[in-house]
Amino acid sequence: MSKPTKASPILVQLTAEDAADLQARVERGEFASLEEGVAAELAELNYRRAADIVGGSEELEALLDELVDEEFEPAEKVAGNISLSEMLADLKARAADA
Repeated sequence: MSKPTKASPILVQLTAEDAADLQARVERGEFASLEEGVAAELAELNYRRAADIVGGSEELEALLDELVDEEFEPAEKVAGNISLSEMLADLKARAADA
């Protein structure tokens, strides 16, 4: 079992317009805090990237359903051209390049 890691603070720079929009969303109650709003936006970005890799949101949802049902093999091709193992390797490579 791995030891939990402590979150480290980071600096995120937004345009004045994006910062104001995010603050307004917090004030409307859409998010409990700026941190929650930024985390939600990053999660949405990750979702869109994953959907792009597998060929669209419908394909991603189908893949996620298969994973939940535990009927998926990591080496099995999804969307006809890439395996989950290859997809994860691609995501790691993209993250390293960023």
